[in-house]
Amino acid sequence: MSNKSFFSIITASLNSGSTIKQTLESIKNQTFPHFEHIVIDGGSEDSTVDILKAAEATYNLTWISEQDEGIADALNKGVRKSKGQYVIVIQADDRFINPSILESVYPLLNKRKVGILCFPVILDHPKKGQVLRKPIRWLWWNHFKFIFPHQGCFVNQEVFRQVGGFRKEFKINMDYDFFYQALGKKASVKFGKFPIVLMGGSGVGSDPTHMVTRLKEERLVQCMNEKNSLWKLAQLFFSLLYMPYKLKRISTRNGK
Repeated sequence: MSNKSFFSIITASLNSGSTIKQTLESIKNQTFPHFEHIVIDGGSEDSTVDILKAAEATYNLTWISEQDEGIADALNKGVRKSKGQYVIVIQADDRFINPSILESVYPLLNKRKVGILCFPVILDHPKKGQVLRKPIRWLWWNHFKFIFPHQGCFVNQEVFRQVGGFRKEFKINMDYDFFYQALGKKASVKFGKFPIVLMGGSGVGSDPTHMVTRLKEERLVQCMNEKNSLWKLAQLFFSLLYMPYKLKRISTRNGK
């Protein structure tokens, strides 16, 4: 194939100096050469920018550092700059598990066009250690809970054109909203078998102090996107049972 990028890797960062170097190294060391890495930094005041400057000449890395409106805004900037056929989001505390990930994934996508190809990831949980997170293959379950680990998903550019990017009103669940819309537009989905990313446990979506916000945004995603009245009714019943259960668990943990 030509030197044109097949993969676009997008990273949103803010004051990520303690983790982003490992992220950059895991991407730089990929044995498959046809990729671009785009880092959208939100105006970091720590060592992040110095780390990006040091890395920019060592592989196909493009970056900017400026104020933005949050993670969704940063990801949208990255998508607009991207030129690869498939986009994957690798955040500033994530890293590819080994150098051959892109080389292993390329044949699966080069053979046949897919809207979303989703792999398992490993969550580096601060208390539980490394936990395998697999995508849920029952697509209907997405009506109730987000079924894809975002950092495990390669998304065709056509899906971004159809959906239009990430909605900035979501601070945590912009990915659930995006994939909910993608499934609503009948994006094709395939699943990979092996984990591809070690996912950091310091992100906003993993922070238990943001659990209430995450639950509220999950419900908002469903209300904004669901058109079928039967699914809407099922979601209402699910939320009436699930949200009190989760809030009780949070209260119990905080009381210990």
